[in-house]
Amino acid sequence: MDFWYDSINHASADAPQEDQRLKADIWGAIRKNMHESPEAVEPLTGRRWWQSSYFRFAATAAFLIIGFVFYKGQFAGRNSVIAKVPDSMISNLVKNENATGKLKLVKLPDGTRVSLYPGAVLFYPNVFTADKRDVFLKGDGYFDVTHDPGRPFSVYADHIITKVLGTSFTIKTNRKGSIEVAVLRGKVRVKENASGTRASDTGKEVTLTPNKKVTFSFDTREMVTSLVEEPLPVSQRENTDNKNAFIYTDKPVSEIIPQLEKAYGVAILLENKNLANCTITADASNLGDLFALLDVLCAAVDASYEVREDQIFLTGSGCNAIQ
Repeated sequence: MDFWYDSINHASADAPQEDQRLKADIWGAIRKNMHESPEAVEPLTGRRWWQSSYFRFAATAAFLIIGFVFYKGQFAGRNSVIAKVPDSMISNLVKNENATGKLKLVKLPDGTRVSLYPGAVLFYPNVFTADKRDVFLKGDGYFDVTHDPGRPFSVYADHIITKVLGTSFTIKTNRKGSIEVAVLRGKVRVKENASGTRASDTGKEVTLTPNKKVTFSFDTREMVTSLVEEPLPVSQRENTDNKNAFIYTDKPVSEIIPQLEKAYGVAILLENKNLANCTITADASNLGDLFALLDVLCAAVDASYEVREDQIFLTGSGCNAIQ
């Protein structure tokens, strides 16, 4: 390098100093490059077996197959007309859809009356069999079932089966991912349709009586029981005269509570036993709704009530016993 540099013809007067600076810069750059690590170069080797296009294709195919199997097992039921009910179970049945904006009355072969809410669809056979009456509901409906002990009536809705002998009840599907069954008269048994077949005997199950309801969550699969929004006297639903049933004159709470429990079929508990000593004078004969009636009674004795699941709890300071 020195020999090459000295052989150059330098014309400038300041050449010695410039030459020295240029020479120093060149050698500095060379030394710097000598101390830096060379850039890593990947060796030229063949592709590993898992990097081949054939392997990637096979892995993708396997992933798609596994995903399809998982989808069929976990979510395919949601694509059926009615969740947990194979379409093959309703394909040959009568289809009755309410495409109007009001309730539509449907009379079934056994005399059962169904009020379909707008958008609801009901599937049922032309003639029920000798041992059972199975219908299938998508959407909301009110059922007034003809009593027939020898042929249980079953409604298959999203994820649940409601079985009765003869009663009236509603089934409503909520937008929040749940379905609700509320009983107005009689008794029903509501169970989870776990296997998606008629013969399903598995899954959660609850029994409902008048003024009770159950809500089944599609995601958590939990059944939560509670009271209907407006509990009415059971006898009133059966068209029995109740005009004088709720007129009280110095009536003790200890006698009123059993009367209400019998009339509405709902358990009412006193958290303070002294509430039983209070007396009430009131005319609540025009209040059919249990909650409206309780509002009046609680105001009279300075108490309050709370609904916990399908029971009602009364709280208050109560009254001293009459000596």
